[in-house]
Amino acid sequence: MILLEKTNSNPIQILGVGVIKISDLSSKKEIDIIFQKGIGIQQIQKIISNNIDKIVEKRSGISIDIFRNYSVYLHFFDNNQDEIISIIYLDKKENILNYSDLFTISQMLNQSIIEDDSLSNVMHICNQEIQIPRHKGVIAPFIIGSGGHLFFSKINKNKTRLIEHELPISGFISAILSFSREIIGREPGTNLKQINLGNQIFYLNLRNHAIFAYLVEKQRIPETFKKYMHLIADEFINRFKEKINPNIFNGELTQFGKFESIVDNYFII
Repeated sequence: MILLEKTNSNPIQILGVGVIKISDLSSKKEIDIIFQKGIGIQQIQKIISNNIDKIVEKRSGISIDIFRNYSVYLHFFDNNQDEIISIIYLDKKENILNYSDLFTISQMLNQSIIEDDSLSNVMHICNQEIQIPRHKGVIAPFIIGSGGHLFFSKINKNKTRLIEHELPISGFISAILSFSREIIGREPGTNLKQINLGNQIFYLNLRNHAIFAYLVEKQRIPETFKKYMHLIADEFINRFKEKINPNIFNGELTQFGKFESIVDNYFII
């Protein structure tokens, strides 16, 4: 186990971080996302693809780029003849990144992978040293299988009635979506996007045999929330895609409990 020391008394505030292993450099250039927080899988793949030639040519170095409305700070380390570790930091274009401290964090991450190759160490460093903004307005997220199984939920502890009725709520969401598909149709992009409950709204995101439903107070929804809706779906599908397939799912639900730490990265519930 690697002993870690904090580089700062307070974590660095940015929008996202990703740790990537690039291997098979001489041919396919395979990209393996080791860890991500605040950056989507497709974003990471696009950023790496935009910089892959430079990374492979230089093998080790630093690159600063612009991706849509974000600034990207990219570190990469040549660890052996056929593998490069790259760390991506994402923030608003107008923000000034603390390059020195970020490079120190990158060195810690790279050294952790060299010595231990442990995801838990990478997670520990990223969560200790880097803080992304979390959204406060979510009452409860629900992740529901296409067959109505409640894979995951986390409900504000003050909402006792919701806690007592989480299974009927998930059944209601699944049923109303099935009904809406018959009414709205089955064409791409015609799925129900929200359920208005008066003072509260369920925002819905359907992905790969799963329904992602977020109960929030009726208010203006910030871009951060919309982004996190998709990031949570990305990370859940990335971890459990095969296990939630209705043709394979065996009814075991405890395996999804560990996803709470991912939800806590994005929402204060």
